[in-house]
Amino acid sequence: MQRSSRNRILSYDKAARSQQPPHSDPTADAVAPARAPHLDAPRRRLTVPTRLLAVLSPLRSLRSRFALVMGMGGIAFALLLTGFMQWRWELGTEQAVRQGLQLTAQKIARRLVEDLDSREHEVALLADLVGRTNHVDPATLRPLLDNLKQRQPDYAWIGFAASDGRVVAASDGLLEQDNVAARPWFGAGLRDVFRGDPHEAKLLAAFVRRGAGGEPARFVDVAVPVRNARNEVIGVLGAHLYFDWVQTIIGAATAEFGTEGTLEVLLADRNGAWLVKPAAETAADLAALDAQGANDTYFSARARLTAPTAPDSLAWTVLVREQTRLAFAPIHDNRRLMLLFSVLLATAFAGATWLICGRIVRPIVALADIARSHQEGKDLPAAAGREDETGVVGRVMHQLAFHDVLTGLANRRQLLDRLAQSLRAGLYREHYGALLLIDLDHFSLLNDSKGHDVGDQLLIAVAARLAAAARPADTLARLGGDEFVLLLAGLSAHRERAVRQAEERAALVRQVLQEPFVLGGEPYLCKASMGIRLFREQEASGADVLKHANVAMAEAKRAGRDTLRFFDASMQTTLEERFQLETQLRQAIGGELVLLYQKQVDSRGEVLGAEVLVRWRHPVMGMVSPARFIPLAEETGLIIPIGRWVLDTACRQIRRWALNPATRRLTLAVNVSAKEFGQPDYVDQVLQTLSATGADPTRLKLELTESVLAADVKAVVAKMNALKASGISFSLDDFGTGFSSLTYLQKMPLAQLKIDQSFVRDVTTSAGDAAIARTVIALGQSLGLAVIAEGVETDAQRSFLSASGCHFFQGYLFGRPIPLDEFEDMVRQQPVGP
Repeated sequence: MQRSSRNRILSYDKAARSQQPPHSDPTADAVAPARAPHLDAPRRRLTVPTRLLAVLSPLRSLRSRFALVMGMGGIAFALLLTGFMQWRWELGTEQAVRQGLQLTAQKIARRLVEDLDSREHEVALLADLVGRTNHVDPATLRPLLDNLKQRQPDYAWIGFAASDGRVVAASDGLLEQDNVAARPWFGAGLRDVFRGDPHEAKLLAAFVRRGAGGEPARFVDVAVPVRNARNEVIGVLGAHLYFDWVQTIIGAATAEFGTEGTLEVLLADRNGAWLVKPAAETAADLAALDAQGANDTYFSARARLTAPTAPDSLAWTVLVREQTRLAFAPIHDNRRLMLLFSVLLATAFAGATWLICGRIVRPIVALADIARSHQEGKDLPAAAGREDETGVVGRVMHQLAFHDVLTGLANRRQLLDRLAQSLRAGLYREHYGALLLIDLDHFSLLNDSKGHDVGDQLLIAVAARLAAAARPADTLARLGGDEFVLLLAGLSAHRERAVRQAEERAALVRQVLQEPFVLGGEPYLCKASMGIRLFREQEASGADVLKHANVAMAEAKRAGRDTLRFFDASMQTTLEERFQLETQLRQAIGGELVLLYQKQVDSRGEVLGAEVLVRWRHPVMGMVSPARFIPLAEETGLIIPIGRWVLDTACRQIRRWALNPATRRLTLAVNVSAKEFGQPDYVDQVLQTLSATGADPTRLKLELTESVLAADVKAVVAKMNALKASGISFSLDDFGTGFSSLTYLQKMPLAQLKIDQSFVRDVTTSAGDAAIARTVIALGQSLGLAVIAEGVETDAQRSFLSASGCHFFQGYLFGRPIPLDEFEDMVRQQPVGP
């Protein structure tokens, strides 16, 4: 093959040379084909199109012809590919949209049913509490109704009406003493649980907020019969729910699918009348809409909402639709982009072909010239110069060494080099400079939830905005991760003025970052914690300036994030002290930490057990307050090994108490933090500790706070059930401070409620705290839970709680937290029970 190719080249060269004048230049012969004889005539003036055709002519440039063919072929292929991709996209998009609409309709219907069930259950639970505790006194019942209405703003009115229709008590005192016997919800509520279709406000029209555009408010009624201890119906507990709550559920469901604002949701009652519809919809009802038949304007899906109740049922229809124009809009936009991109790509492809052909053709032409020279016995031509690639490689190496790969900004090395050069050049001798360190808040959460590609999009967008906000004299760099640095030069020579200028620049940065970013088609609000180090040439080195700015940024994060802090020497001191305290606390686990015991008693003063409280006996600082080291342990994660040590020590103590008749009946309560309880292997750890120590699990009580419910409630309940199966009991600590729904109490396998000391402290002087304490006690009794009050310090507090039905106490009135030996001596002085 090589020989035949060479022969063809030589033959072409010989034929071409035979057409040339006798004294033609061989070098020119090597770079252009032979001219036709008519070209030797006098040269004529050529127009631009004529010149273009001449350049593209096969006789003048095979290279141009090949590039043109490749470009046109690329355009044709791009057009075919665009048409095929559009067809495939439309098929896939239609199927995906229909599935998404169906899922959205089903989710809205399901959530409406679930929310109505939750409302009914909440009202029924409150009705059961009222009936069992016989709380029919308005002064007692009204705070309960107001409390539920305040926690759930969707309720417009909650009231208790006696069996004769007279409203005994109601939220905000509305309609009290009015007769509502004629209202449908009252008659149906006397017979069974009732949920009705929406209706306009009648009696409450003047007292509740109006709908959008000043329209009358609409309610959904929930009514539950109230039965006394003898199962006799003594009245009805009714609740009016703002119908606006439907829009909240619809908005939440559409937002989860990323379609909020593009979908239209219609809701019809059992008769087909519209409950919710867009303003532009002209169909009078659902039947009229169905009579219109198939419509290519919309993709739609519907779901039936059926919530059986007595004596009637809700049978609403949820219809979700999206305009086909909006559904296919991304495809049409992409098609236009692909067509434009195909032309650009074909042009680039043609240009690349031109360059590649040049590299291929030159060696071939040179080889032909060498062949001709060899045949004619001429010397070889001088080697042609070649393009030098070292410049490109040098630029790439410089880019990798001094710039961030993702954003193209300066990296840490270039920042420190530039800062050091500026300091050496005396740039900051007269005027102040400032280094602004910017750290994006919760960036790791975005990476974990949306993926690193979305995180990279945010970093690129943030870099672009910061670059737009920077001045020409500033230096913008990315240190890595989500940390950016803006080196501000040319500030005032006066420190106070320089501080104000730095604050103004930081405010500008915050302003440009507060505008929502669009990541993956969804808006994202970005916040940042910033630290500023003001400096002059003689104050510190570049590395120290960067380190100090990082300390100030960390202080901004501890202050609550999304804020700004300036560095001062006290910050560094505080940081070092905190690090030292953390190191000492890590070493103190199992050595300097001690447990104190505070007894828990019944109404007769008999000791039932104790709550263990951890303290730190520091060899130098003495007793360190829990308020100082417990938050540090929570923040650093040391609360987990501390909790394990406390549990192990408590279990070993339970085992030792079991051998003594005076102490074997005692229980020990151990506090468990939300972070500790959230560990995936927490149940296994507790069971292993019980097995290793031989402790009786029925003598162990774990005290949880309501903060554990901030996580997955189902997972929390599953862990509690697994531990309860082994005999461990649970107490809900600080009850009443963060309660959000009565439904959680029935889900959690609790044995005890603990009234928070903030309510006990003023129970004898504050009517509100007294009402809350009585409500918690009554709620615990109705659910079969024991109730213990903590922080009891006076006889008056104990007497009030005892009269209200609370029979278990803990507080300074009965004893302070004391060491183990003192606690055991105190227990021995008490008569031994059976």
